[in-house]
Amino acid sequence: MRALLLWTLVAAHVTACDRSTPPPETPPATAPAPVSSTPVPAEPEPQDAPIAAAVRPVAGEVAYVERILGNAKPEDTLPMIIAIHGLGDDPDNFAHLFDTYAGTARLILPQGIDATEDGGWSWFPIRARSNDVEGLAGGIQASADKLAVAIATLRESRPTQGDPIVTGFSQGGMLTFTLAVHHPDQVGFAIPVGGWLPPPLWPDSGPTAAHPDVVALHGTADNAVRYEPTKEAIDALVAQGYSVTLKSYEGVRHAIPPQERTDLFDLLDDALATARGEAPKRAP
Repeated sequence: MRALLLWTLVAAHVTACDRSTPPPETPPATAPAPVSSTPVPAEPEPQDAPIAAAVRPVAGEVAYVERILGNAKPEDTLPMIIAIHGLGDDPDNFAHLFDTYAGTARLILPQGIDATEDGGWSWFPIRARSNDVEGLAGGIQASADKLAVAIATLRESRPTQGDPIVTGFSQGGMLTFTLAVHHPDQVGFAIPVGGWLPPPLWPDSGPTAAHPDVVALHGTADNAVRYEPTKEAIDALVAQGYSVTLKSYEGVRHAIPPQERTDLFDLLDDALATARGEAPKRAP
């Protein structure tokens, strides 16, 4: 499910940034060292020194990466996009999905809760294909609760226009669904990509307060997060009165090909316009 396979036409996949730590500067001596006639052997270079992990800021219990998209400054009042990566991915890598996006916004890329063996991150330990649906739903809910606190913290500490727009792929898509349904006060618009809402997380009744519109993007040939259960979940939400739309991509597997990426960007454009108090170009 690793989201490094997301973007089939992206020219290059940039890996994590250089995390090596430069040696500390040696302070100047206060007096010249005495000259010795006996040569002093050089201290050997340490071998296989551990690489320092990137230190990221934390909101609530969630680390994150922040990017400013478009011609804007960090101190500007901007709409906020929360983009949640999938299993085994990393915020810096997932940020490349937006390399060609022309919108102006504050992009927040949360980091998964648990480190994976290959250097990425995971949001919950149980995969979508597992038979333990209750355990999967519990893991999704726990991470969504942490993300909701993080989003609330970030929007209070940043000059923000409108309610945050949330999107995510794979595990991130599942969390996007869950945030929209169970934490609607923190979401202005939701775009889950290749995601799913397991039945234990389906609401028992219709929304009792304002809920964000949700537009889900999903390939019909997805072999990691299957299309049919996602369609069933959306049908169940619509039956309860939620505003959820499914946009299908025939033959697409667990990836974000160019047309799907274009549609994602169009949806983000309209969501950003709404956050700025402007009329969207397209119907939701």
